[in-house]
Amino acid sequence: MNKTHIAEHPHMQAQILPGSILSLDELRGPDRYRVECICRATTQSVYLGEHTVLSRVLGRYKAFLDTRDRGFAAHVMLDGYWEMWLTQFIARVVAPGMHVADVGANFGYYSLLMADLIGPTGRLLAVEPNPPVVEMLKRTLELNGFAGRSTITAAAAGAGDGQGCLFVPAGEPKNATLVGAAEARSDASLVAVPIHSLDTLFAGFPRVDFLKIDAEGAEEDIALGLGRTIERWRPRIILEFNPGRCRDPRGLLARLRGPYPVLRCLGYDAQVTPVTDEELLDPGNQEDRLLYLDGAA
Repeated sequence: MNKTHIAEHPHMQAQILPGSILSLDELRGPDRYRVECICRATTQSVYLGEHTVLSRVLGRYKAFLDTRDRGFAAHVMLDGYWEMWLTQFIARVVAPGMHVADVGANFGYYSLLMADLIGPTGRLLAVEPNPPVVEMLKRTLELNGFAGRSTITAAAAGAGDGQGCLFVPAGEPKNATLVGAAEARSDASLVAVPIHSLDTLFAGFPRVDFLKIDAEGAEEDIALGLGRTIERWRPRIILEFNPGRCRDPRGLLARLRGPYPVLRCLGYDAQVTPVTDEELLDPGNQEDRLLYLDGAA
């Protein structure tokens, strides 16, 4: 559906005006199709040279993206959004004044959204290990006026503090993973990066309310380095889970069920439903799933 067709649609005509900005209330609304249409209608990109594009994102933000990134940037440049089910869920959960974290921040799509939602009294920690991506993330948060409420850590989150190697697939920086040097391939580069536990990174925070953790298989180690934070604050957490990427997936679920007895999965309808260990460990389903942990539930 192109922009002209959207503007002529009777349901959309009064909602999309030239120069209009998608409001947070509209983003939180129940009509996912309508929000996606508005994002597509308002998206635009300007090439700045040196593989850099400035794009309109979510009908309200400006983001720097790398034209060589096929897995994420190509979609956002054309559609103006990414994973609308998770986008809307975060928009409904994160509130003004919250202290939040985007772990595996990439180019800053979710960091932008969370920094806006928390307002000037909130605080964002964005954790991203890939150095070129970190620079674009910084520029994006600054451009949108969110630098003052944001802390950007150029490191990988892990079980403790140290050094590691980041494997960056060509054209897929969002899929960068921590690996041993022997796992390097010809279509990627290895980058030395610092590793910090989230317990260390949150040491100066007065509280932690919400975390989004998507770290391409490092979630098991990240959870190990989050114990003190969970024990003290019981933050709400969105955690990507894939048993095929865990050394001990059953052990990870057991640790999570201690402070969060009811594990839930986030569905494509932006709703969460309880899930059993047997469902999560089903060998016939090796897809990435988003667990929602809420200590107040």
